[in-house]
Amino acid sequence: MFRPTFSPTESQRAIGRNLALDLVGAIGLGVTMALITALLPTIARRGGLEPLGLSALAAAPFVANFLGAFAGRFGPRSSRELAGIRAAGAGALVLLVVAPLPAVMVIVSVLFWLSVSFAGPFQLRLWGSMYPSRLRGRVVGAIGMGRAAAGAAAAFAGGLIADRLGGPPAVALAGVVGLLCALAYVGLHAPTAERPRGFSARESIRALQDRPILARMALAQGFYGGGLIAAAPLFALVYVDRMDLSLADVGLIGILTAASTTIAFPLWGAVADRHGPLTVLKVGGSIGLSSLIAYAVAPHVAVLWIGALAAGTASASIDVGIAAVVSEQTPLVDRAAAMAGWNAFTGARGIVAAFLMTSLLQLGVVGVTSGLLICAGATAIGVVMYARARPGVPVESRAWELGSVRGSPAPVRPTPS
Repeated sequence: MFRPTFSPTESQRAIGRNLALDLVGAIGLGVTMALITALLPTIARRGGLEPLGLSALAAAPFVANFLGAFAGRFGPRSSRELAGIRAAGAGALVLLVVAPLPAVMVIVSVLFWLSVSFAGPFQLRLWGSMYPSRLRGRVVGAIGMGRAAAGAAAAFAGGLIADRLGGPPAVALAGVVGLLCALAYVGLHAPTAERPRGFSARESIRALQDRPILARMALAQGFYGGGLIAAAPLFALVYVDRMDLSLADVGLIGILTAASTTIAFPLWGAVADRHGPLTVLKVGGSIGLSSLIAYAVAPHVAVLWIGALAAGTASASIDVGIAAVVSEQTPLVDRAAAMAGWNAFTGARGIVAAFLMTSLLQLGVVGVTSGLLICAGATAIGVVMYARARPGVPVESRAWELGSVRGSPAPVRPTPS
């Protein structure tokens, strides 16, 4: 067993410094994500993008997740590379100033989400090396809270800027903020300077399949998230076609979503540390289902506000729950591969789901309301699967017992606690 080579005070100082830098990076990610998810679909719709084009926008993060299976070959293996990939993804949004076309919006969105997907598995492994497992939920909650708070502010400011200067310049400005904040990742310190080993796409899938708990959770998330993904392109139709909302109105919905996410993150983090990630996923999933039903039946924008609050609360629970369950069930050396496998599975599901409902809509098989209710049915199946799940035996990392030097985590299999 490795013994600490630094005093508790030095350990706490290193954790605090890393957390501060993580929060700066999370702020930039929150700003860019808020503009892409809250405003870009509406901007594209007003620019003439058809429902299938909106499906392409909704599918972009899941195309990226599917390709994230190759993160072991092409993703970052050091904090410097993490900063570079995140900065490049945010910087791609600046292209909208040069070519503010709907097709370019789809391409830029894919590039941005690729940077998030390729960086995610390494970042989860980095967290396992930098932060003690007993603080896992609260650390993820604090980082998520910073990201969501930045998203709330960005949704408000972005809506105002978009109404005055136009949508594409507002999104491009968010890209500049995200690029600058991503540079903070350069300063992250992890226990060793050794680079982690790479892994193939096949190994990433196997890392998920070899752990029955994760495989079952991924299947549940397939139904739960699949319903939400299929519904996402229909939200813009509710905003524009059913209610004729302004960009400022849509921005307010984004603010409510981000604000509830901000408040919920530390609460879900504490629940995950005390009661386990499955509790977070079960309760949060039920709240997410209620938000989808609210969007389906909303006769007035006030009902959308309630749905937005529920959606933000549920979103935080899924982020915290997934990070916690993957970390709990995998040793540090396998964590990035397992996360990449999870992303690949949910990405493949997301690509199909994003186009499914709008295709049925354009064929005249369903309407917006009936389509959203069908999506709610799929999400309900996922909630039931979460409710029936049973926790497995956790495998905890002891990586934080190593001394802190600059670099990336070592490929050392941690001792289970």
